[in-house]
Parts: sequence; structure tokens; C-alpha cells
Amino acid sequence: MAARALTEVAVFYGTSECLTNAVKHARVGVVAVTAGIEGDILEVTITEDGTGSAEPGRGSGLGGLVDRVEAIGGRLTVSSPPDRGTTLTVRLPLSGPSPDM
Repeated sequence: MAARALTEVAVFYGTSECLTNAVKHARVGVVAVTAGIEGDILEVTITEDGTGSAEPGRGSGLGGLVDRVEAIGGRLTVSSPPDRGTTLTVRLPLSGPSPDM
């Protein structure tokens, strides 16, 4: 599968997983999804105003999402302070894995 197709699949499933988690676990009121391209990097940010405390290593679907993103050379960061919502930022290369991600 071409690098761009892998990126599209990762963005689709990643965004879907984040939206599902927000609805099922975080008691959100608002979710925002933004995306942009800078050079050869696609950045997708998902922000919600729910309960926070999301941790990729705590047996959640986020662990699988981290694995999926890293498998194609990307990086996922999570900011999720208790009671302050969650922000996930995914940075993916558009032309294949990049060592400086």
C-alpha cells in the first residue's frame, strides 16, 4: 500500500477511534477535529472538553492507535489533564516514514 494510502487509513481509523472514545468515556459536550499540512507532514488534532485522564498505556484503544501511527512513521501525543478534556495530535508523513518524526 502506498504511503499516502497508509496515512489516509491511519487518519480515518484514528479519528474514528478518538470520536468513539470521547462519546463512550469522556462525557463530552464539544469535539473539534482540525487538520493541516505543513511541508510533507499531515497534522490532525482532536480536542474535546470531556473528563480528561486519557492514557494510551492504560489498556484503552489509544494504545492501538499509537501503534498504528508509529508503524507508518508518525507520532501521536496526548494531553489529558483530569477534568480538563483531551487533546490528541497526530503527525504523519505524507511520503512514507520519516526518521525525524
